Amino acid sequence: MTDRRFDDLTRLAAGASRRHVMKALGGSVAGGLLALLGTRHGVALATQTDRRQPTPPASATPGAAEAVTVVAAGLTNPRGFAFAPDGSLTVAIAGQPGPNAGVAHIEDRCPSFIAEGLPAYRIAFGGVTGVADVAYLGEQLYVLVSGGDIDGDGMPNGLYRLDGTGGVELIANISAFIRDNPVVEKPGDYDTDGQPYAMLAMDDAFWVTEGNSNQLLRVGLDGSVSRVADLSRGHPIPTGIAPSPGGGAYVGYFSHAPYEEGGAKVVVVERNGTVSDVWTGLTLITALAIGPDGALYALEMATGHGDDPQAIAPSTGRVVRMAGAEIGEPVVTGLALPTAMDFGPDGALYVSSPAFGADDGQGTILRIELSAAKPVAIPTDLLSESTCV
Repeated sequence: MTDRRFDDLTRLAAGASRRHVMKALGGSVAGGLLALLGTRHGVALATQTDRRQPTPPASATPGAAEAVTVVAAGLTNPRGFAFAPDGSLTVAIAGQPGPNAGVAHIEDRCPSFIAEGLPAYRIAFGGVTGVADVAYLGEQLYVLVSGGDIDGDGMPNGLYRLDGTGGVELIANISAFIRDNPVVEKPGDYDTDGQPYAMLAMDDAFWVTEGNSNQLLRVGLDGSVSRVADLSRGHPIPTGIAPSPGGGAYVGYFSHAPYEEGGAKVVVVERNGTVSDVWTGLTLITALAIGPDGALYALEMATGHGDDPQAIAPSTGRVVRMAGAEIGEPVVTGLALPTAMDFGPDGALYVSSPAFGADDGQGTILRIELSAAKPVAIPTDLLSESTCV
């Protein structure tokens, strides 16, 4: 696919109608991010050097090399991930267009597929959406498919579980719900299958963010799908999700074009559907997590671009910790278009990337030991470790 520049991103995201354009990341985000914005990593983005914010060198944080480890490499457009009951990593793989998405365990830094042949689409700007997220309930692994296409007589987007033969079986059909239950403000790039992005276990169900129609769904293990909250006004593009103390969930917004810096936020959605702002002034949120310290953390895909989408650049992503309703303290800087994060059983932070540009297996998951002294800067030569051996 021809690489597209961010002026195309602005034009399309402003409302051009295209079947699989994801307004959120990677379409995905916008649906799955995740695939999201578009231009290929290292091509059109690399032409914006004159507008980038400088990336701190590895020496900016003492011990940065020891604080950051590549724990998974060779991933083709990685999305969400989860820790299995034994502590190992399981990753959602968007893959390449076609029946190339899947789910993989990480063994010795390399992906070992446990489900393959799932659908993936090229969205806008070179991004891919396929499997968006994975999660465990007890010993059972669940899979969130975002590359489905009922129009093409294929699999619907929805919640699946492994069938034991390398494939998956449908539990709940999200595509059908979205078609039958339109939101208040249908987006200009409306996707009739929706764009599920991330999921959070809630009792005997999952709460799922959907970033094309812009809503929070409840997807039950009994096959039911219902809407917890219609978030469609203004096309905020909900992405990351994390549990809130009151029994609801925090939901992060990616925000719409022109992706103005400081234009994203986190809301809390109560079980009755009530929505309230809790953290503003953020940028291009792709994930949320609650740390071992009980604090709320947000993953920002890119920063330093002001209100100019053409200035969005790799290695400007970061993790911030909530320190007030309008205050985010950077704890990790220099991330390359990150898509998902979570704290592991060992208390360290894990981050997958990039949102796009990993068609040939350039995707990674990093393990990061946070520093109490200053932000951890990702070493600039870390990509040299990104091959799977």
